[in-house]
Amino acid sequence: MNNNSFARQLARHASARHTPGPEVSGWMRLLLLDYLAITTGGVERDSAVAVRASVSLSPTRTEDKPALVQGTGAYASVQDAALLNGVTSHGLELDDTFEEASLHPAVVIFPAVLAVADDEGHSVDEVLHAATIGYDVMCDTGVLLGAAESYGRGFHPTGVAGVIGAAAAVATLLGLTEDQTTHAVALAANLAAGSLEFLSDGSWTKRLNAGHASASGIRAARLAQAGFTAPERAIEGRDGFLNQYGKGWVEGRALNLEYGKSALATSIKFYPCCRYMHGNIDLLRDIHRENPGLAIEDIDVIETAVLKAGATLVSEPPERKLIVNTPVDAQFNMPFGAAVALATGDATVAQFEDAPRVAKGLEDWLRKVVCYTSDRLEAAFPASWQAEVRVKLKDGTVIERSEDAFRGSPTDRATREQLVDKAAGLIGRDAAEALDRSIAELDGAEPLAAQLAYPSVAAVNAG
Repeated sequence: MNNNSFARQLARHASARHTPGPEVSGWMRLLLLDYLAITTGGVERDSAVAVRASVSLSPTRTEDKPALVQGTGAYASVQDAALLNGVTSHGLELDDTFEEASLHPAVVIFPAVLAVADDEGHSVDEVLHAATIGYDVMCDTGVLLGAAESYGRGFHPTGVAGVIGAAAAVATLLGLTEDQTTHAVALAANLAAGSLEFLSDGSWTKRLNAGHASASGIRAARLAQAGFTAPERAIEGRDGFLNQYGKGWVEGRALNLEYGKSALATSIKFYPCCRYMHGNIDLLRDIHRENPGLAIEDIDVIETAVLKAGATLVSEPPERKLIVNTPVDAQFNMPFGAAVALATGDATVAQFEDAPRVAKGLEDWLRKVVCYTSDRLEAAFPASWQAEVRVKLKDGTVIERSEDAFRGSPTDRATREQLVDKAAGLIGRDAAEALDRSIAELDGAEPLAAQLAYPSVAAVNAG
């Protein structure tokens, strides 16, 4: 037996004893707040409605449908609830981001642990501890894989690394041994999936990748609990995860597991689109605010630096990015994001949901956007995501802006007040403040499901 395989290292971390400090504990509660707000805010989107129609639901909690479908008041089986909540929470593109691995942990980890906790009555502390492990494992696996390599092979890091994180989180919640958790992680590596082909036509499969990873992580942990085995070298082996979804093991890359580190290094999104677009949106909104009379007639070109790892998502091919037929087309579209930010000073859920109409009105602005790569930005990536833009005017003036970290990143961390404001924009001020109070007042030793006052769209709409 290889006692230092990657699966074994992940399992050892997941099954070890950890004591969360106040910073980790407090931040995990805020990540939970953010997750629940975006999930509830997304339940009426078409993709969420469609995925709910694909499974059997119950209006009340039953033995075979014990897990809440968040935001709806309905219940489903544990794995179906994880699938539905993962798809729904990823739909708005407002979910948190671990930048170094270019993935979204909340929309995979929280659906899995909350569904299992609904079924088995786990305490708040147990759930948040398991979620912290899930962040650690998912994010470190993503760093080991490499976002650029994964994207280069057409795979979505959230989907492929997420299932391993979800399996580790659920294994922790279930109290599996190190050996069982090793099998759970290795089984999850076998179940990993997630394509980037949604970029070709703006369809919904990116959202499915999050839900599939969450539900499959539960399956992997349950299989391991029942004694089902998987190859010890499922991650680094000749035909294993790293070779399938990346370039294999890359010299200098290793797991660097530290309890809570990944959660603390996770960024919050303030715009409903791909994280690779956010820094430029920050800067162009600033320029709009500082130059309120700026008109399209004044502008020669809008130059936005795009990180190479994200170019296939948000800027390539350039001619495809001028076609905005769906909200997904806009969510992965730097020219659209730049045009909206500079022309209107905003980048809202409403604008992205109504993207075809908005893009038509901003067609001249989109055509002014040119995306380029920057040596300075590439030198800092992936440890630091930086941004720079240049707006060149017809009179020869050049307006340049840059930032060393996207807003909401660990070095410019979102505050509790900002997260409540973000939630208010999705579920209403009263519901957001009630959710914030409920999470803050949770008794760590008591069952989470019995205490947490989940927001629902029905209540939000009625309010």
